[in-house]
Amino acid sequence: MGGGELRDRHEADPALAYLQRLDEETMTRAWGPGKTPEDRRRIVAAALIFGRQFDERMSENPPESTEDKDFQRFLMALMNAVIHEFAEHESMGPASAGAFLSDVNTRDYVLEFNEVLEEAAEDPEKPLNEHFKAAIEARQDRAVWSRHFSSG
Repeated sequence: MGGGELRDRHEADPALAYLQRLDEETMTRAWGPGKTPEDRRRIVAAALIFGRQFDERMSENPPESTEDKDFQRFLMALMNAVIHEFAEHESMGPASAGAFLSDVNTRDYVLEFNEVLEEAAEDPEKPLNEHFKAAIEARQDRAVWSRHFSSG
């Protein structure tokens, strides 16, 4: 792929532009060493789709309440829409897209990266990589507290 083609692809796929703002060490800490560049791109692409879909639905048709049943229905419809759009974006079938996004780790990565993007939008002076590192550290802190409280 030539330089011009790569540049065109980056402009056409914002996920690639975001990945270029992250360093290898941060991505490996966040997603593990086994994630391919394509897996990483798909995680970021899904986070972008999720964030946009969530914002649109919250502004156009928010759940009536955050009670379990209402909010669960809202989230199920949201995830179905995300899976459908992700499948189209990735030129894959809905079943394959659903399988990718239903993996618990992948789903957590997508939601976490969506939060990172929101924080970066609120504080654009701080590099995206630094926002992501902070999220990874917070993840580790939450796990420590979770183990502490679950042990009795």
